[in-house]
Amino acid sequence: METIFDEIQESVKNWWLSLILGIIFVGVGICLMFAPLDSYIALSIIFSITILISGIFEILFAVTNRHVSSWGWYLAGGIIDILIGIYLISFPMVSMEIIPFLVAFWLMFRGFSTIGYSMDLKRYGTRDWGWYIIFGILAIFCSLLILWHPAIGALYAVYMISFAFLVIGSFRIMLSIELKSLHKRGK
Repeated sequence: METIFDEIQESVKNWWLSLILGIIFVGVGICLMFAPLDSYIALSIIFSITILISGIFEILFAVTNRHVSSWGWYLAGGIIDILIGIYLISFPMVSMEIIPFLVAFWLMFRGFSTIGYSMDLKRYGTRDWGWYIIFGILAIFCSLLILWHPAIGALYAVYMISFAFLVIGSFRIMLSIELKSLHKRGK
């Protein structure tokens, strides 16, 4: 039976980009938790910049790893992140009004992407791929909660968004460890 390792002729490159993204997301999540009232105003700026940087890193990772079977999903996610980031930076007042919805749909996309990535990791032979599915489900759950109660207020949104950033950041850090392992096995 042919495995995904047989398909890959090169090792995974730039695994550390996922680590940087994870650290950024965890840092943003922690910052949001400790200053929730002030954070809602700053949230539109922080979120906009974070999403833009995420998109750039996703595209860089996708372009340098075209031999990975799901590189197109990384590329699509990066393009979506860049478009959302540019829009939010361009219209900060609008982003403050609609940020719960944007965050919810972004988290939903990321949650489904995370589940897809976990299936790739399963094909790569990663033992702990189930944990990645749990992170994806948590991200989807957070997105549904935000969509279900967007009018609860800025405080709730900030805490839900900070929790979601922690979940996505943790996933990214764990993914980088798996990618580094694959990088070493590929050499």
